[in-house]
Amino acid sequence: MNNIRRYVGLVLILAVAGSVSWWSAERESSVSSHVQHEVVKLIPLFRVDPSFINDIILDPIIKPTLANSLSAVYLKSKEFEGGFNVIVTSGDNDKYGDGTATHVAVFQINEKDVAGLRIICNSDTEPLLIAGAWTQ
Repeated sequence: MNNIRRYVGLVLILAVAGSVSWWSAERESSVSSHVQHEVVKLIPLFRVDPSFINDIILDPIIKPTLANSLSAVYLKSKEFEGGFNVIVTSGDNDKYGDGTATHVAVFQINEKDVAGLRIICNSDTEPLLIAGAWTQ
């Protein structure tokens, strides 16, 4: 009887750990999808109204860099029929980051990195905040 109790406890602990792990992975996947969807919309929004970036930047000092990055993506994407792709990864950028970003989005054109954004977004319902930008 003692062996059964020990195994039931072990199975219960493993089931809870597995559930938490699954929930966490599912949540991160939905946040990354949200970030990607929102980043793709930045280029057309920027072309219509460049001042909208004032609402999404964390620090005004990055405004010129962000504007240059979005312009570069737009101009280079016009050269290629395929447009651009956005690759989103969790965490911050080792080269440009300071650990505050939750995601990094890299714009690719013709499979080459053109520009990147450091993003803060913790849920699939909150708006993006841009913490940094760079152009390749």
